[in-house]
Amino acid sequence: MTANNLREQISQLVAQYANEALSPKPFVAGTSVVPPSGKVIGAKELQLMVEASLDGWLTTGRFNDAFEKKLGEFIGVPHVLTTTSGSSANLLALTALTSPKLGER
Repeated sequence: MTANNLREQISQLVAQYANEALSPKPFVAGTSVVPPSGKVIGAKELQLMVEASLDGWLTTGRFNDAFEKKLGEFIGVPHVLTTTSGSSANLLALTALTSPKLGER
């Protein structure tokens, strides 16, 4: 069995898991848990997460490259850079805004 065959099998199993584990359940007052957030994750999202994990790229890589490209097109700018967290984004912004390369402000 090849690595690509195994990836396909894993993807199919993830879809089966998602359909079973993440399918909407009927609400039962007093019993059902009401989630604190509104995240919605389906089979496709789980499959892409697993695919990124199998690639070994959890924070960057081909999915991030595609996202940056599409985001740049959407907002009409030639360059986009994502960060791994809001804290990293804040540090990057502060560093850029206080750069001596900007000259007098």
